Amino acid sequence: MCIGMVENNWKLGDRPELGAMNSANRLVRELDIADPAALPDLRQSTRIVLGSDYSGQHATSKYEASAFILADIERAGEWVIARRAVRERMLDDRRFSYKSLKDTRRAAVLPEFLDATDSIPGLLAVILVEKSVGSLFKSSGRIASSDPEIQSLAHWSPQVVERLLRICHFAAFFISGLSRGGQDILWVTDEDDIVANERMHREMVNVFGQISSHYLTHTLRHLRIATTASDTGKLDLEDFVSITDLAAGAICEALNAYQRADMRPAPGFILPAPADAGEKARRLLNWFSDNRSPLKRLVLAFEAEPGTTRLRVRHYNFHGSAQTLA
Repeated sequence: MCIGMVENNWKLGDRPELGAMNSANRLVRELDIADPAALPDLRQSTRIVLGSDYSGQHATSKYEASAFILADIERAGEWVIARRAVRERMLDDRRFSYKSLKDTRRAAVLPEFLDATDSIPGLLAVILVEKSVGSLFKSSGRIASSDPEIQSLAHWSPQVVERLLRICHFAAFFISGLSRGGQDILWVTDEDDIVANERMHREMVNVFGQISSHYLTHTLRHLRIATTASDTGKLDLEDFVSITDLAAGAICEALNAYQRADMRPAPGFILPAPADAGEKARRLLNWFSDNRSPLKRLVLAFEAEPGTTRLRVRHYNFHGSAQTLA
């Protein structure tokens, strides 16, 4: 490599066999090339912690959202200290979540909590899938229990199988793009219906192993999957995963507000959400829009091409009043 050349942080090469996921891959690669500071360098760490949560399942949402945070936990000491300070101020074991921000005590310490998250070296990514998209894994229609490809999961609800496959593909996508060989990965997922019990948790681990083998071109040392039920009692895992819940909830609400206003935002820069998105959504978007901290942000959306069964993948770059518009 030439002296002074900036090495890209995204390492997943062109993979046409991944279909729509390769379209997302091209967008992320282009972003990384255009702005070397847009994505974190997580390859210096020996251990990456991945947290995930999911939003948009309610009937009024236009999108379903899967949110992920990948962190170099060895360099997150500032987050650990600041998070503890926030917890001491709260004086209870309440969990942060988008739905719970009406609670006055949580709302009062939210700015400090968000400031603490900015110190985490890593990536906070939200992937949106338009609900008009039947499946990311079939050319038309939705997954059915009779499909031969999912017979090992035929006892699951087809809707849950679709969500499981999406979440596992998205997680494998980010791990393969940002990790290196020999690293340890701990993935902590919210207690969702894809891990509703111990048996489903085991089956989810098997499915992820199969899917990740199609993405990874290097060998990890250890890869474990846990849920927030594994929290130590200090709410460290709960608080880490709640960052994804806050981001997914706010971004879903912002795009739903655009729909209510009969606006379809173009990819690129998006102005703050309409007023009817609500104060908490606009407050969180102002935080999410600032990509200058060690915790980088990314939003990708899988949407149906109007009048066709084809998918398009878009990169949304949110702008809020926390930043000067460029």
